[in-house]
Amino acid sequence: MYEPLGEGRLKSGELVEAVVVRGPDPALSRRLQTLLWHKGDPWNWQNAQLLEVDHGLDVNFYVLHRQGEPFANIMTVELAGVGHFGHVWTQPADRQQGASSTLMRLQMQDFAKRGGQALFLGTEYGSTAYRMYATFGFSDIAENSGYMAYYSKSQPEFEATYFAPGQADIQPLSWRHWPASAPLFLGNYPGMVRCVPLQMFGQSSSEEAFLPALIEATQRQQADQSPKVLALCSPATSAVVGLAAWSWHPLWPDVCLVDCYCHPNFWSASGELLHALQLPPADHTVAYVDVGNQAKSALFTQAGFKPRSTLPRWLATDASKQSWADVVMLEK
Repeated sequence: MYEPLGEGRLKSGELVEAVVVRGPDPALSRRLQTLLWHKGDPWNWQNAQLLEVDHGLDVNFYVLHRQGEPFANIMTVELAGVGHFGHVWTQPADRQQGASSTLMRLQMQDFAKRGGQALFLGTEYGSTAYRMYATFGFSDIAENSGYMAYYSKSQPEFEATYFAPGQADIQPLSWRHWPASAPLFLGNYPGMVRCVPLQMFGQSSSEEAFLPALIEATQRQQADQSPKVLALCSPATSAVVGLAAWSWHPLWPDVCLVDCYCHPNFWSASGELLHALQLPPADHTVAYVDVGNQAKSALFTQAGFKPRSTLPRWLATDASKQSWADVVMLEK
């Protein structure tokens, strides 16, 4: 389904039409996939999924077009008004004409009209795109990182509501967790080692990191295998408030990597979350914790893991790599 958003005038004076494609929309899928095909996988797979399959998400592809042929795009994918902003693209022949800013103005108006709460993106720090996003209300998440966030209200007000203490349910990883995980993993919360199996460290986006896990989750579900990633979710807000995952070590045979990370309000549920993860038989089962993350250290200690070694200054804690954290390897 698509909805007209009105007309936009480029710097050349040309009037072009804007629409928003609400996914899934198989009829328009091929045109949008063709426009964004340069991104390669897993992004092309992601676009096909969102445009052709109903995953229970608010999927929006904002498009400028001429006679039905799209030439500029912005995508947002949300759950309960929270999610990822990305796939900002204009065909090379139409650049420097204000297409992206024209489209973004319409997209942000639509986001507000729909009652959107928060959007998260990643871009090159200080770039032209970065400056454009800033003019529309996006602000830095972490200094020099290129990650940015937009909040319809204040960030403290959003986080207090979104991560309010309460009941939490354990669920196998699914598409619904993709946009809803952004506030947790981009949040300024204790702990730099956040999900080793998904290679997530510090304040980083789940936008790309979750896609290989979602592909594998689909394959394992079809093969009737237990999930390798579990999400802890707030039924009140749809927020992902914790994540547990395992994977095989990329270097050492028969070594299982396991990790668990939670929002500070939900570490009390981490033991149940970790226990629900069905780990495979392995010669070694290993976890990593940055020194100072007491909640995570306590979790793995209570689960029977013991410290084996400390890796000094192992993980940078800021984008400029001026500060470093020691990391402890634990084994069970």
